[in-house]
Amino acid sequence: MFIERSSARLRTVRTLFVLLGLLPCAGLCGWAAIRHSAAHRRTVESRCEQVIGLPVRIGRVEHVRPDAVRLHDCGLATADGGVLVAAAAVDVESSSTEVRVSVGRVECTPRLARAVTALVQQWLSQPARFERDCVVEVGELCWQGSTSSDRQAADRRTGLRIECVAAADGGRAVRISGGAGDGARTDELRVLATVADAAGDLVGPAALRLEVTGAVSVPLPVAILEACLGCEPGGLALGADAVVSGRIASVREAGGWSGTADGLVERIDLAVASAALTHRMSGDATVAIERIEWSRSRIAGCDCRLVATRGMVDQGFLDALVSTLGCRPGPEYRTATADRPRAFDEVACRLRLGPAGLDIRADRAAGPAIAVVRGGTILEEPAAAVPLERAAWLFSPPSALVVPASQASRWLMGAFSDDVLSAGEGFRGRDSSRTPAEQAGRPARRNDF
Repeated sequence: MFIERSSARLRTVRTLFVLLGLLPCAGLCGWAAIRHSAAHRRTVESRCEQVIGLPVRIGRVEHVRPDAVRLHDCGLATADGGVLVAAAAVDVESSSTEVRVSVGRVECTPRLARAVTALVQQWLSQPARFERDCVVEVGELCWQGSTSSDRQAADRRTGLRIECVAAADGGRAVRISGGAGDGARTDELRVLATVADAAGDLVGPAALRLEVTGAVSVPLPVAILEACLGCEPGGLALGADAVVSGRIASVREAGGWSGTADGLVERIDLAVASAALTHRMSGDATVAIERIEWSRSRIAGCDCRLVATRGMVDQGFLDALVSTLGCRPGPEYRTATADRPRAFDEVACRLRLGPAGLDIRADRAAGPAIAVVRGGTILEEPAAAVPLERAAWLFSPPSALVVPASQASRWLMGAFSDDVLSAGEGFRGRDSSRTPAEQAGRPARRNDF
């Protein structure tokens, strides 16, 4: 009797051990195997691709805690297979309302900037696709091909933070910020989309009302800027080393973009900037934009300073400045080698553009000189402002007839508002005694000067 009872108890204990010990352990082992399987990794890749819209590569998935994973050996590619960005590890935390992504270091290229800009536009205009808020934190951000000084500036930053959230008024907002390591400076860009259709959902990108405000103090490469603006590569022909900083406040409505900005464009390569123009130049230049205004996507006013050092300029361009814009020749205007490119030590001038036309003034401590070489004056400031239409002749070939038809002149006449372009009518009725007659028309032959 005692042995039969002991046998029953043993069977009961063994059954309980299998049910409560071995089976859960086997289940956990199987669950862990699935979590570390290639199929699970491909499932995570597929989910990421559905959200981002680009191919994603993940080497290994690590579940560090509930609703938090660490993706190892990650890569983001383009549709044609090119690599946009690679990271050793990416941390992703998710909840019912938000997704947080953390990356240690990112090297930003123009292709990556273009892809991120497109993704931000999609997030603003497609709320059904992106149901949760998203926060992306980058520990260190640097630019591809950055110089040592640029990398030192980037190292002083704590990184970059991108917040994509639902706005309080039912719109969508994106905030991109990056601060100095000591917290003394914060660069920030905000984009707010506020237009809704009859159904209450945000409409397509072209119909959104966008408000853009921001300030960037750490110089941004021009190649990255043109990628964010949607320009073709090389569209802002300022040179590979050109950088931009400044502030902007702009609104896009049905009539186009309107707003104001100020900033600094440094390391401009004049050889690259003038490659598509009739006349060639070389040297390094800096443009300080005190204020620029635009309305309905056309420039309405501009006040800026230009400084160029140690360069060359075609004599034909100097002749055009005299004959077309009314600049006055200085003692060094003509030399024995006048037909060759002319050297200059410094060009410093201030340009104002508005309803009064184009006004060029010297920006030097003493005298009206706007271009000097070896202490002598090459050109002096014009006696008066001129209509903007005259500036189109500067960018036209000498064979152009009544209407300049070069690509640069078409852009110039199409980039400014009607108020600025019509300023020339007021000049025709003014006293033209301040502008010499030989400097008021189309540039003549060089030997006529």
